[in-house]
Amino acid sequence: MTARPAISVVMTSLRDQQLAWLDHITNSSGLTITEIARAAGLHPSSLTRFRAKNENGHTLTSKTVKKIEDATRVPAYESRYIPDIVLHRQDEAQPFAIIELKNTADPMWSAVETLKQAANHIEMWTLKTSSIAALGYRPGMVVVVDKQATARNGDAVLAQKIDFRRGSAEALFRVYRTPYLLTAYDDGEPGQPEIVDDEQVKISGVIVGGFLLRH
Repeated sequence: MTARPAISVVMTSLRDQQLAWLDHITNSSGLTITEIARAAGLHPSSLTRFRAKNENGHTLTSKTVKKIEDATRVPAYESRYIPDIVLHRQDEAQPFAIIELKNTADPMWSAVETLKQAANHIEMWTLKTSSIAALGYRPGMVVVVDKQATARNGDAVLAQKIDFRRGSAEALFRVYRTPYLLTAYDDGEPGQPEIVDDEQVKISGVIVGGFLLRH
């Protein structure tokens, strides 16, 4: 008899984790609990009943949990949902390709090739935005992004803004001022600040330099 309360506590704890997990999936994906059930091949009302009734600490079976994992790609009891990004908007910049340096005799070709081979955590982007122009990074400039660097206050950074409903992410170039991402236009006109929450908005790397190509 003395063991029963302990078992009840464990089951309630697991149920709470499962409920929090389902809440997280619905909040981050935009799916309803019924849509999740259908996607997982469960009876449409099965998860609704599970949510509504706490019958002696009732929990989802491991088989049901696995079906939900497979359908949503969210690991069981995962606290943060990272969706498959099917579209990466590049309104502010585009990835720089070394083939843009058409003349391999150009010393810049050798320098860029050496940099790319030496560090696989380095990315290069050709800016289309003026959002960090006040820091000297202007449209047409190629910026070098270190994906392993830790952002400090005042750094120019590359960030991602994720749209969970559409499964898309937008590349943003901003100045980091804890906990915000801010624009730095030449005219000082402020843009809409973004809060870095490491879920919808997260820093992908720090801009460590840049260069202009000969035209």
